Amino acid sequence: MAEYQFLTVDELLNLAEDREQLTQEARVALDSELIRRRLFPSDIAAYRLQRADADNADKLKRATPDLILSGGFGKKFLGKTNRHPDPSGLFEQYDATLWFVVLWFPVFPIASYTVRRELEGWLGMVVPSEAVALERHPRNWEQILLTWVKAALLLLALRLAFLLLLRHPEWLRHIGCRDCTSSGSRNASRR
Repeated sequence: MAEYQFLTVDELLNLAEDREQLTQEARVALDSELIRRRLFPSDIAAYRLQRADADNADKLKRATPDLILSGGFGKKFLGKTNRHPDPSGLFEQYDATLWFVVLWFPVFPIASYTVRRELEGWLGMVVPSEAVALERHPRNWEQILLTWVKAALLLLALRLAFLLLLRHPEWLRHIGCRDCTSSGSRNASRR
């Protein structure tokens, strides 16, 4: 009995949640301490819900992607379906898939989530913040397939650009040179 007097309310409610594991004497002592502090079964149920919500929030927080490490390895939300912008323009909410990425390329879909992203105005532009997971859903295979198709098309475009530059290396000399044609004609006229 004396032990329970020094417990905090949270510790006492946590112990009351697992009362089936206590001995008969410990249950009696726990019940009398709960009565002394005027804590009722509704308080225990509310504590249980609060703890479950905190556990869910912790799981969702772990689902939030880490910063992509140098080299492009990590987790990232990709895809955007069921978009619901806030009428005030302060945030948007949508469904996205959390991906494991390698070299910024989506490799493996981890899970689908409803995410929320704050929208901040800066110099007349809307700057979105990092997406935060709100609720986990079964994988959205339509969104996953669409993300893979987009990534494959991007790789194909990069491959074609690379092959074109291999066949026409003279194009590389002209990239970033705005005055190449005018300076070339000036040099020719000087000769």
